[in-house]
Amino acid sequence: MKNNKVNKLYESAWNSMKSHDRTKLTLDDSVYINLLSELYKNVKNNPLFCEDIMIMCTDRFLNDDLERDEIDKNRGEDLIQEIIKTLELNKKVHYLLIPINGARLSRDIHFSPFHFINGEEEEKEEKIQQITGLERYKIHNFIRHTQKSRSKDFMSYPMLVLQIDNVHANAYSSASATAQKIFQIIKLMVYKSETKKEFYEFVTNRYEDNYHVAIIGEEDWQFGHGTWRNLIQCRYSLDFLSELNKQNEFIELANVFVFGNPKDDLHLKFLNALALFEKSLEQYENWKDTTLSMMLLFSAAESLLTEGDNEKKLRLSVIWPRLVNITNREQKDLCFLIRDTYEKRNNFVHAGSLIDDSEDKKLRILHQMLAKLISKYVLSDVWKNTACQTEEKDITQWKKYVRNIFTEAIYS
Repeated sequence: MKNNKVNKLYESAWNSMKSHDRTKLTLDDSVYINLLSELYKNVKNNPLFCEDIMIMCTDRFLNDDLERDEIDKNRGEDLIQEIIKTLELNKKVHYLLIPINGARLSRDIHFSPFHFINGEEEEKEEKIQQITGLERYKIHNFIRHTQKSRSKDFMSYPMLVLQIDNVHANAYSSASATAQKIFQIIKLMVYKSETKKEFYEFVTNRYEDNYHVAIIGEEDWQFGHGTWRNLIQCRYSLDFLSELNKQNEFIELANVFVFGNPKDDLHLKFLNALALFEKSLEQYENWKDTTLSMMLLFSAAESLLTEGDNEKKLRLSVIWPRLVNITNREQKDLCFLIRDTYEKRNNFVHAGSLIDDSEDKKLRILHQMLAKLISKYVLSDVWKNTACQTEEKDITQWKKYVRNIFTEAIYS
């Protein structure tokens, strides 16, 4: 099907340059902005999409056509194809070196494209060389540079070597976010599996905190670093990832939460809930702040289950236990747990009453429930069977699914 709109917008931009004797359009020019906006709609879902490349191709096309008295009527469509082709040509293999702060690993675990490795510094360098096929001296020199300029304990933690096939600008700009989301997924799986506390909190982290991801590749210009401001500790044993079913689950979660383009409001809602889940854990695990941890936890649960509805305490205590199960806990026990702890949350919001540290066991169960709830978006499609108008998609189906559970529970 011909894309007449992009063709007309391209022609308008070209005519503007000709009539005003311009050699270049800028973001202050409405004809240019309109063209870029329409191009974006056509290429944004490409997994390699890069705004810089889209603009570069657009400027090159307009400059090439500037001396012509006429242009092909399908020139806008030609530009879309040129952008897609250029994205593919600029795709390169990158490797992210991600130290996992505070983690423990008994032996290496490999499942493409994820390589979790352990060992002394020289061992790790050799393993990185085997995984990437890059020259050893380049790896060694860049790691030394990273240790001197960023984190002296960069090689002290278990490390994830992650292969990323993407445009360099994307790999570089998303490196730190990729690392943080992987940490979030690890925590999600630990709590979803109801892992016993003693299996992951072994000892206090004795190394200097790391805030960096190293980026390496075949070409020298691919080497660089990603940085994040907030520290994410991951004081867990990673050995559970040696199990095939856990690897498959990890890949499913990563495909959605790490590598997936946010495709709609529901996707963004669950991404936000995952971030709140991790921040809630951070407040408790790093600072033992039960109050703030509880506040963030309930914010995540409310965003998924009660947004736009009144009677939040009632709805959470009715809906949430009907969506997830906790070993050796009856549904009614979970209802009472949510009701009582939400009341404490309200007392803090309205009266400033801090939540006592003795609530940590209840908090742990709630974190397990939240992890199971967030995982349902990826690992369960029951909610997608909810009857819905054809034009209404995921977010409406999810809301109807949740509200139906409440209605059936109240009136049954």
